[in-house]
Amino acid sequence: MVSESDLLNMEYIEEREYQINISHVAKQLSTLVILPTGMGKTIIAFMVMAEQLERFPEKKILFLAPTKPLVSQHARDVQELLDVEEPQVFTGEVSPEDRAQLWEENRIIVSTPQVIKNDLMSQRLSLENVSLTVFDEAHRAVGDYAYVYIGEIYREQDSLSLGLTASPGSEIEDILTVCETLGLEHVEIRTKFDPDVVNYTNKLEKRWIDVRLTEKHKEIVNKLKKLRNKYVKELQDFGFLKNKKADRVSRKDLIDVRGEIQGEIHSSNKSSLYHTASIVASSIKIDHAVDQAETQGIESLKEYLEKLENEADSRGGTKASKRIMEEPEMKDVLVKLDKVEKEHPKVDKVAEVVREQIENKKDSRIIVFTNYRNTSAKITKKLAQIEDVRPVRFIGQRDKEGDKGLKQAEQVETLEHFEDGRFNVLVATSVGEEGLDIPATDMVVFYEPVPSEIRTIQRRGRTARKRKGKVVILITKNTRDEAYYWSSKNKEKKMHRNLMKLRDELGSEISVGDPMDDEKDYGVVEKKSKKELKKEVDEKVSKDEKQQSLMDYDESEKKENGEEPWEITVDNREQNSRVVENLSKKNIKIQTAQLSVGDYIISENSAVERKEVSDFLESVTDGRLFSQARALRNNYQQPVMILEGEGLFERRNINENAIYGALSSLACDFRIPVLYTKNEDETASLLSAMLKRKEKKKDTSAVRKKKKSMSTRDRKKYILEGLPSISGVLAERLLEHFGSVRDVFQADEEELQEVEGIGPSTAEKIISVISE
Repeated sequence: MVSESDLLNMEYIEEREYQINISHVAKQLSTLVILPTGMGKTIIAFMVMAEQLERFPEKKILFLAPTKPLVSQHARDVQELLDVEEPQVFTGEVSPEDRAQLWEENRIIVSTPQVIKNDLMSQRLSLENVSLTVFDEAHRAVGDYAYVYIGEIYREQDSLSLGLTASPGSEIEDILTVCETLGLEHVEIRTKFDPDVVNYTNKLEKRWIDVRLTEKHKEIVNKLKKLRNKYVKELQDFGFLKNKKADRVSRKDLIDVRGEIQGEIHSSNKSSLYHTASIVASSIKIDHAVDQAETQGIESLKEYLEKLENEADSRGGTKASKRIMEEPEMKDVLVKLDKVEKEHPKVDKVAEVVREQIENKKDSRIIVFTNYRNTSAKITKKLAQIEDVRPVRFIGQRDKEGDKGLKQAEQVETLEHFEDGRFNVLVATSVGEEGLDIPATDMVVFYEPVPSEIRTIQRRGRTARKRKGKVVILITKNTRDEAYYWSSKNKEKKMHRNLMKLRDELGSEISVGDPMDDEKDYGVVEKKSKKELKKEVDEKVSKDEKQQSLMDYDESEKKENGEEPWEITVDNREQNSRVVENLSKKNIKIQTAQLSVGDYIISENSAVERKEVSDFLESVTDGRLFSQARALRNNYQQPVMILEGEGLFERRNINENAIYGALSSLACDFRIPVLYTKNEDETASLLSAMLKRKEKKKDTSAVRKKKKSMSTRDRKKYILEGLPSISGVLAERLLEHFGSVRDVFQADEEELQEVEGIGPSTAEKIISVISE
């Protein structure tokens, strides 16, 4: 038996010893599972889920995955492999109000992490009743990714966590960071060479193909490199990148120098630094042009240079773009581009490789990966000309400059059609790299190597999952393709070395299971609850560190008094900022709305417009500042502007008198105080202090503000727009159908549904609001 649980559907689960062993540990300790792609990490998750559902039938399971296609796939697998109720899928396409209700009604939630983070910050849901959270692709739990915030909140619950990844990163510190972030106490590692895994691996044939640029193509690349090196040497004259040859400077080096210069600008008044910053910007832009020319193709380069030219010619164009387009080398490149007729040789090579695979195996499934959308379109068009090849693009949801993205339903449908054979070649960008389980994939083609070992493993892992597979990597000779290939290969070797080192040497804080342990001692260590650990840490904090200013409100006292948390209404465009994240950590309830005036509503009388320094300066030059100030003053008795960041007089070539004039106009003409903060953390603290200054009685923040002059018709529409889910268009339809606001309010659900666009759910909400 694989498991004692009756919830597992054994008809679809193959008994594998390593999965059983790992799941036994993961049922006892919060565990990071590191397994090669295609080895069934999800099955381990289901084994642990079944255990938790039986032990805690009244509690929930939260399964997180980074992309919508992956969420849909996991939800489908839950239905197939577990004998439980249908899981509830959460993505941004489910409204926040519906998510709050569905959270209460369902035991298993499969979701993208950003949605859960938003709902936690808005206090629409709580993780208190969750017995297990699964973090798929757990290596993402770094930086500002939503896993980090969710992990911080979830650690307080003292519940079980499970992290899954095939590519944890090349550094041991990366793995330990993920464990700390997600509250994982134990690590289980297997490689494809381990005795209990090796029998389940499939043969993977790997080859790389050299591709050579034409002489005309090389001339263009060399001209661009010459211009890039010219800028790098200028930077070296200013004292940067002294220890590197110009042609050995990488994009990462340039980005690091940009950060260094920006830091010096904030602490120095040297005028030369502004020129240097512009040179760095030019270097980075030209470096991207080299990348397009070397690895993507002539059409991609043309499109990018056209964007630079438009930017240089625009009124607000940057000096960096103008400088590039005025260079003799660039003018020469533009002339040569018109004379190059042949595309990048990779395009023909992809077609050749795909044609050969389809001819040898008619029912093949092939995935072609590329970094750029425009390249995916070019490849798809080329492959469509080959007999028996039925290609389809698989891209993200965002629309980009005339290129319409794929909505979630379209992504799912595309994958289904790829699996059932309607399409046999999937041309994918990075959205197809992580986690997608398409067992029938026979070959994966890398249009270009990627320098990240994590992305390389993820791309390669889409094949050889249920049967043998092939990986083909196209590498343009004597270009950065070669550097990226070897960089990724060396990082991957280092990752495997460190995994073995981690398995052998980690101490008791995080124990690592040994797959060769016949005694089945799973490395279980004495476990203290997270609440006990937190208590120990809190006791070590000195009294001085715990002192709070008179402006602060003691959170523990607030809980003892049973008071409601403070509430703030936030414009939905601010929702993903660190300001909002920090506010939620201060136990402030976040309400989001599309605000026409202001970014944060403190009370019905007070709103805050938050402006970063760069946005403030741009709004001074384009006139937006004063229209926004006028709207603030007209709608709120106590408007406030927060100016965030440093270098107000250093960022752009704008006369300081204009800046002083704008500030004095805000204060004197509009009577709007301007408060200064250094960063998002300070802004959150300031907003928190402002909230705590308002009256303690419950304050209902008004989202829809009174307008000074409206026609009778507009005022009627304005009233109806206050009803749930009623837009301006629906308000107009309601008036046309019923004739008056009174008749709308007196209508029943059936009558409301007679209006186009109003369904049962909306009608029910309207009746509820009117009747309660």
